Amino acid sequence: MMPALTSAISGLQNNTTWMDVIGDNIANESTVGYKETRITFKEAISQSMGAASGADTASNTGGINPEQLGLGVTLGSLDTVMTQGSIETTGNATDVAIQGNGFFVLKSGNTTAYTRAGNFYFDNDGNLVNSSGDLVQGWMMQYTKTADPAAPLINVTSTLSTNGPVTNITIPQNMELAPKATGDMNLQVNAKIQTGIDLSGNLDSMTPQNTVAGAAYAGPAAGYPAAGYTPDATTSATVYDSLGNAHVIVFEWTQTNATPANGASWNWSAYDTGSNGQLAIPTGAAVAGEAINVGNGTGVTFNSDGSLATSGAWANATAGSTIPQIELQVANADGSFTPQTISVFMGTDNAQSASGIGARDGITGDYGNGTIDTTTNVYQPKQTIYTEAVDGYAEGTLTGVSVDSNGKINCSFSNNQTIAIAQLALANFSNPEGLNRAGDTTFTQSANSGTAEISTAGNAGLGKTEGGSLESSNVDLSVELTNMIVAQRGFDANARIVTTSSQMLTTLVQLGQ
Repeated sequence: MMPALTSAISGLQNNTTWMDVIGDNIANESTVGYKETRITFKEAISQSMGAASGADTASNTGGINPEQLGLGVTLGSLDTVMTQGSIETTGNATDVAIQGNGFFVLKSGNTTAYTRAGNFYFDNDGNLVNSSGDLVQGWMMQYTKTADPAAPLINVTSTLSTNGPVTNITIPQNMELAPKATGDMNLQVNAKIQTGIDLSGNLDSMTPQNTVAGAAYAGPAAGYPAAGYTPDATTSATVYDSLGNAHVIVFEWTQTNATPANGASWNWSAYDTGSNGQLAIPTGAAVAGEAINVGNGTGVTFNSDGSLATSGAWANATAGSTIPQIELQVANADGSFTPQTISVFMGTDNAQSASGIGARDGITGDYGNGTIDTTTNVYQPKQTIYTEAVDGYAEGTLTGVSVDSNGKINCSFSNNQTIAIAQLALANFSNPEGLNRAGDTTFTQSANSGTAEISTAGNAGLGKTEGGSLESSNVDLSVELTNMIVAQRGFDANARIVTTSSQMLTTLVQLGQ
């Protein structure tokens, strides 16, 4: 009778443990990022009642199977189930969920932990933390900041890089973005513009020659434009000086060759509408009392396929530059840097192209689908030239943050700028089920989890991130309730064995009296 009691007691103990696991899972059914625990059992060692023997042809006897009696059940494993929980939208910008593999990286003192619970927020110092105050890890954009804590004004000094070790993510909520001056391209070629003014669109190849050429612009008092002059095409761009003051630059285009007898050739000019035309072609150095002239270029031409052939010739351009440039002249009382060189990217021309043929990545010289004036029988061209992009901006205050699918934390400012200030780090393990549970829905590395492999969302087998969302617990309540019934019945059945075995022992004792 003793083996039956031993087996029943092991059944009671292990079904109690199973009920503990079920209770923990059900209790965490609504816990953000919780991963359920699964219990498994295995047979306890068996007692041998008789040895096995093989068939013996000599004595004409058959084989006998071993006779073994089980001694109950023992705990097999308590596994962490790392299946994906459902993603629920919260609308809170700093909530982040992971769709796929990976864990957020947390730091508290010298301890590194990992979690799927992305209910983060910014503390009083601008640190991104979880509900326990653990510091969320990632990479920060390099920037300089003023010492004034009431209004930390930042100057962006580089693009966000994920090279190097992870660090705390800190974004003060009173952060202000310092103004950025519209710049030049640093003589870049074969690339879309990174700084300056980027022009695009089409100059109609059928535009008639302009009979009144535009005079060099020397300010309103000098009588610009020439009498009777109307530009064939115009566009404008808003640029910024080093203090963030806006200046509207107007570009005017003049068709200087008759078409189609000769290839289309255009002159362009530009002037600052808000500073009395204070705009000049670069001279390479600021000169005191420099004359106020319009930036202009001659001989903008196109290839037979409409791609840009030449960006025009312009006087006193920076040595070695293949990109037209203008100089923004700002009154000294303004306090900003002057003169300010600004690149004007019209597209990749023949000189800039590795193939020797310009690209169609800026201004083109195609037929513009214009109309014929029925009265004069003169072609009315259709120009679509426009400013595609301009860098530079005024000062702006932080208005909000968001997290994209790659874990980048994008900061929006009141000057309509959005900058990726930081990026979340994600960790992956060769055996994530081997992680130690550390409480607060966090895990720590164990001897059987493997070493943390840190990267960004979407890389190295890691999942994507979803901002404004949280991952729910992966507990299936219906399964847990079913398991609870099975565990209860198993406990009751083992208890019945104890009761029955006790009665049998009592009967046996009474037989001897």
